[in-house]
Amino acid sequence: MRTAGIFLVSFFLCPPFAAVSAAPAEEAAPEVVDLIPAEPAAWSPKNVFVGLSVFFGGWNYWYAVREFEVETVPPEADLGLYYLRQNFQKRFVRAHAPSRVKIPPRADTTPKDAVRIHATANGYLAKDVSFEARDVPERVTITLSALPNGLVFLGQTSFAGRTTITLRTTEQPEVRLTKSSRTNGFSIALTKTALKLEGKVSGSGARLKSLDATQVGEDAVVRVETDAPDVEVRSKQSFDPVSSQYVSVFDLVRPGTTAPTDAEIRARLDSVPFTPNAACDARYAAALRASLGEAVIADALRPSGGIADLYRREAMLRLGRFREGTVRTEAGETLHTGSSLELALALQSAATVEGYLALLGALARSEPEPVDALRSLIAPQLTAAQFVPVYEAAEAARAGCHG
Repeated sequence: MRTAGIFLVSFFLCPPFAAVSAAPAEEAAPEVVDLIPAEPAAWSPKNVFVGLSVFFGGWNYWYAVREFEVETVPPEADLGLYYLRQNFQKRFVRAHAPSRVKIPPRADTTPKDAVRIHATANGYLAKDVSFEARDVPERVTITLSALPNGLVFLGQTSFAGRTTITLRTTEQPEVRLTKSSRTNGFSIALTKTALKLEGKVSGSGARLKSLDATQVGEDAVVRVETDAPDVEVRSKQSFDPVSSQYVSVFDLVRPGTTAPTDAEIRARLDSVPFTPNAACDARYAAALRASLGEAVIADALRPSGGIADLYRREAMLRLGRFREGTVRTEAGETLHTGSSLELALALQSAATVEGYLALLGALARSEPEPVDALRSLIAPQLTAAQFVPVYEAAEAARAGCHG
């Protein structure tokens, strides 16, 4: 009867097999990492005290191998785990969060033993936390902070024989330019900057073979491959108060290339075949706005520090020469291009100045690569392939017009 009683109790205490199989699957266990040094701490007088404490129930406290769990926010950060003794590294392990970390029994440590955790994740600031080896908590949660700067725009333009790379960031960037040792080109590293670009980056141009961007830890890195090893890089920075963004411009030119003079730029614009035609110019501008949106064009026409700014400014001046030094917006406002203040206002409203987009289109058609030239002038954020249908729609709209 005693055997039957034991069997009956066991039957009622054990859960049914069906219930066990129906239970939800547990999440995968954290990675187990061994951070125990190969050599225990040297003997010291404290070992005598440790040995005596065993008689008072202190065995597990001093002699049990310990584990603690590391988790991060965001999850799955990269971990560098260090075991230090008197500031000397005794063991180092790389891991990924979450992890369960084994550390030695307290009896095999010294008061100067320490555990240090270095956590990193793309787009976040790295963080270090340290504990005395004897006092590591059972669970360590490391919350990483977002990077203080963001790369929000990366564009490439090719115009007048120059290739220009434009970067826009939310804060003033710390830039490192590094020459590539394996290919023709260089890399632009923005320190403590998160990559916040929409879509994949690509591009090519007069001096440019390829362009891409990636996040490497705390840095946003732009890799540039050029068509020759002797391409010069000329850079400058400015601040755009309208968007509250910092603009970094990198011009790729042949050695010895000089910037065009105002007279050369004016002569170039004057050589462009163009006569204002209200109906044709309006259709052309409407086609571009329908494809791109007014905001996109307005953003592109804001000064960025590239060479295209000089040609866009001169284009406004030439347009003014058709109407005794004035231009008119679609809202009916007349602005005098001979006034530096009103010229600046005209350039700010360039997307809505009558005939202006049509003149830029005529200028682009006079370039060796008209599609890429117009993209560089009014939509540098698009790739060449994305801009082709925009260009074709605008050209179809002006069929039968001047130029």
